[in-house]
Amino acid sequence: MNPLPAFLFAALTLAGQSAPPPEPLPRSEEEREKVIAVIHRRAANAAARSAEKRRLATELSEIGRVYLAEGQVGRATELLGEAYGLDEENGLVLAVLTLAYVRAEDFDSARFYLHRAEERVTQAPPEAYGVLGDIYYALNRLDDAVVAWGESVRFGGQDPPLLRRLARARDELALTRGQRTLTLDHFSIFADPAISETVVRRAGASLEAAYREQSSFFGAGLPGSQIVILYAGRAYFSLVSVPDWVSGLFDGKIRVSVEPEETAPSPVSAVLFHELAHALVRHVSHDRAPGWLHEGLAQWWEGKRIPHREVKAALGTRRPPSIETLERSFRGKLDRASARSSYAQALSLVEYLIALRGPGAVACVAGRLAEGLPISDALQAETGFSPGEIFDGWKRWAGL
Repeated sequence: MNPLPAFLFAALTLAGQSAPPPEPLPRSEEEREKVIAVIHRRAANAAARSAEKRRLATELSEIGRVYLAEGQVGRATELLGEAYGLDEENGLVLAVLTLAYVRAEDFDSARFYLHRAEERVTQAPPEAYGVLGDIYYALNRLDDAVVAWGESVRFGGQDPPLLRRLARARDELALTRGQRTLTLDHFSIFADPAISETVVRRAGASLEAAYREQSSFFGAGLPGSQIVILYAGRAYFSLVSVPDWVSGLFDGKIRVSVEPEETAPSPVSAVLFHELAHALVRHVSHDRAPGWLHEGLAQWWEGKRIPHREVKAALGTRRPPSIETLERSFRGKLDRASARSSYAQALSLVEYLIALRGPGAVACVAGRLAEGLPISDALQAETGFSPGEIFDGWKRWAGL
């Protein structure tokens, strides 16, 4: 266990109640920029290390938190970095800045600022516990996450999502006692003790090889070490209600169920390749890729293929009539038959796009999404066709 430093508890105990909620931020981006510009002007005229500088740092950090909650991680990181520049001793600002880097999957920067946050937390209100818990959980420091969230509750925090995260982390921690760690160039692998060292090392080697191929395909690598968790059996998957026909998932961490008696990584490797593709698609698209593109590319990198003459049989009777309908199917809860059909259609669509314009164009679609383009415009830009035209062309190609 790597607990929070004792001085962190004392400092937060003395810090008093959480800061009052900020004034509502305008919805209009133009109006928001006006508010930020006013803060910048006030900051330029404020004396160094003054109370005014500290107040402005808090105001700017609260705006950064709004952007972070909205998923605008880049803008959030920029504003939180400015807030830190105004008040380097503010532990809460540092904690939220750390969380922004975690959300950006820049774990090297996150660890750097987390260390500073722990050193300067004397200025942090108790709500910093909740933020630190989020950070520790993302870094797979479950012991620390449970301690931090627990302290948030002890100081009066009753935020329902935080309480749910705490309960889940406690359950998860109970399931992962004794895990060992393997650190590689691009991965940090946590494995249950029942999984053999040979399987863990072979899985790691397979992941590193797959990473070289996939990062070359997408033209980008992950910004930090990707956390991978190998579970012996399905206890964790049952805990989070994953269907029994699913053996891997990606929620920021790659999680794979391994049967303890397995001695070779080949079945495991396919699942790892699938989940690694999800990690790269999310990063390259700035988490804007639709579900069908995610699942189609993940299956393609897993090694699955459907010859176009076999598409009709693979889809069965469930055939969404458009890309938009297919995408909606991934947002809902799928039974096994519906999932098989939707996943087969997603894979076949990706195969059609690759046959139509080449693998590079498909990778570039994800990159276009990162620029803020909707999927319809990204497809048009990289293939020359609208989603409707692509769907009609795919149906003719597959003989549907």
